[in-house]
Amino acid sequence: MRPSRIQSLKRTLSTYAPPVFWAVRESRKLIHQHRNKRIQDELTPWKSFFTQEFGFAVQGGPFKGMTFHDSSPQDTYLPLLVGCYESQTHVFIESALARKPSIVVDVGCEAGYVAVGFALRAPSIPVYGFDIEPRARAKCRALAEINRVADRVVVEDACSPERLQSLCDGRPLVFSDCEGYELDLLDPDKVPGLKQADIIVELHDFLRIDVDITPTILGRFSSTHDISMAGLTRRSSVDFPCLAVLPEHVRASAMHEDRIPYQQWAFLKSKTR
Repeated sequence: MRPSRIQSLKRTLSTYAPPVFWAVRESRKLIHQHRNKRIQDELTPWKSFFTQEFGFAVQGGPFKGMTFHDSSPQDTYLPLLVGCYESQTHVFIESALARKPSIVVDVGCEAGYVAVGFALRAPSIPVYGFDIEPRARAKCRALAEINRVADRVVVEDACSPERLQSLCDGRPLVFSDCEGYELDLLDPDKVPGLKQADIIVELHDFLRIDVDITPTILGRFSSTHDISMAGLTRRSSVDFPCLAVLPEHVRASAMHEDRIPYQQWAFLKSKTR
């Protein structure tokens, strides 16, 4: 079922049968959580083996060579260390870097994987990371220290349209993964500087039932940006040689991320650049 049809079904259920809607939503959430906990628990001994082999250095992807936070085997997240995390965005990241941004703004920076990764890949520009969670901000700052880029990674809390506008001079690159807030933030009427910004955005239609996020955002930028889309695709362990240290039957689980099947990313490339 296509995302727009799923959204329509959600809105219908939430309007005419709210108890059914919330029961289905909570049931699916619990199923996802249970499945992912089971996968992560089963991977624990292999996580330990992987970090014994490679430590906490990222082995592939656009941020290969980054040193990630040490963690216990239970808490280690292999997609980050393998370098396959959000692999659908990798071509977007490389394309955006080739356009030589003057600043990077990471909205929803979490533990700093993207913010610090960009600071390592573009060593002459400032990077601003935003996250509403204090723990995430602390981790992002710590990761910047570990990788010796703390002098160029500025970490702040919520990113308002006004704050984003203040950073959109020159050739900005905005990386947005903010759980539905992209609908409120990525609006050129509120943030005119976005017209000259390149934007990589994770689209969270599945978190909103009141509006279709993807067509709304794409419509806002259709005249000012060239737009590319990417959805979930099957990944091959062949693309990540470090996985060869793991048994073949474990490799797919080592790349597993908790993703909704119809989740999408967009790369909005400014025409004014």
